[in-house]
Amino acid sequence: MKKLFKPACLLLYLLMILVFFFLGVYYAVITGAADGQGLAAGAIVIGYGFFTAFVALLISFFIAYSASPKTIVRLNQGLAIILLVFISITAYRAITREDSQRSTQSSSEGTLKPAPSTTIAPPVDSYSTLPNDTSSENENEELGLGFFTPDFYNQQVLYFYGIPNLEKPVSEHLPVDSLLFQQSDGHQYQITYAPPWLVPEHLKMDYEILHFKILSLNRDFIQIDVNKTNNRFAYVDRLAGTISYWPDFLLNVHSVEFPENRIQTVRARPLNYAGQVTLDFEFMKPIQIQNDWMEVELQDGDFQKIGEGWIQWRDEEKLLIEYSLLS
Repeated sequence: MKKLFKPACLLLYLLMILVFFFLGVYYAVITGAADGQGLAAGAIVIGYGFFTAFVALLISFFIAYSASPKTIVRLNQGLAIILLVFISITAYRAITREDSQRSTQSSSEGTLKPAPSTTIAPPVDSYSTLPNDTSSENENEELGLGFFTPDFYNQQVLYFYGIPNLEKPVSEHLPVDSLLFQQSDGHQYQITYAPPWLVPEHLKMDYEILHFKILSLNRDFIQIDVNKTNNRFAYVDRLAGTISYWPDFLLNVHSVEFPENRIQTVRARPLNYAGQVTLDFEFMKPIQIQNDWMEVELQDGDFQKIGEGWIQWRDEEKLLIEYSLLS
């Protein structure tokens, strides 16, 4: 028994605990064991580390009892090297995450830091800066590719990432913040936590509407506008929701209209020199889109069809119409 308490054996116990703790944590991260677990994700990852460390401690007792002192010394040397590797990787990931977070913050006008994802903030619907369900034209605003809609029906958390390495998959990146969803008793989905800087393009959770403008995308990530007031952006997992390019999105809105500050005309065909449609209408419902032109159903005040025509919905990279998601 005295052999179990020699300095080399005590060092063996400590090294086994530390090395296998890191091994358990990284195993949980790489395999995605805590994905979609919301606030419990951190506890699950740490739990993996403690479990593997406990098993390693039990194994180290048998090693210390049966192995020779020379073998234990060599084993300690190997474990020390592995521990240094784990510490180096962890430090590098922490520094990379901090740099990515700073890069994301410097891309916006604001200087707010993301709130810790363990803090429950008020529902986002209560923020006074959130947009409503109607979009108006802004000539200085980037049109983007379309909209990203999180799949909050199947995933309780949407992770935001800083500047990612686009050559690596999402699983090899650490998020900088998150958006948490929860289904209420009435089967309606709500946001239970959101970063204080979040101002999406469209948010109306009582109708389960949440859309982020897409700025760019690649095989694994989508760059989205997370604050329409200052053009702050972040990256999300491409598989965490659905993509609606502008034509798909506009064909599913309730109606479109001309901005008050822009004179436009309904044409008989998708050509600038085509004849004008002179019907007296109240609403325009999108029917189909052909390049920069949109065919619309002209409706009266009771939403009854009175005719059809074509309007130009964009010019180069500018949106020439306004749209309403709801009636």
